[in-house]
Amino acid sequence: MSKSNESNDVVQFFVGLVMTVAGGYLFMQNVEVYSSSIFTFRLMGRDMDGLIFVPLIASIIFLFYKYNIVSKICCGLSVVIIIANVIMNLHLYWRATSLFGTLVIFILLFGGVGLLAKVLFANPAGKHGKKYD
Repeated sequence: MSKSNESNDVVQFFVGLVMTVAGGYLFMQNVEVYSSSIFTFRLMGRDMDGLIFVPLIASIIFLFYKYNIVSKICCGLSVVIIIANVIMNLHLYWRATSLFGTLVIFILLFGGVGLLAKVLFANPAGKHGKKYD
């Protein structure tokens, strides 16, 4: 491998990293996150707030009453259900931006990811177009 190819790859890596971080930051600044009622469980059109905690409470009681693998699994599944419920009640909205701003964000983000992928997954045998000595 020649010295110029190594330095070129390092420069491309850091340029890609800076582009990805800048594009990711701008992307996250333009997304607004709202949530509806977080712990809502709907049953036949009615909101059952707090009902999502019943399996967790029952599994914690079972965990202290009889400590075994089933109680651990039930407790873990209850926590997963609560986390999934929180995530499912999030609403993401793209803030109004100009077409130019949106293009800059996506070019920075995906162009940076492309440069990083090019450097990280380069084939030293030169099959991707580069010829290493």
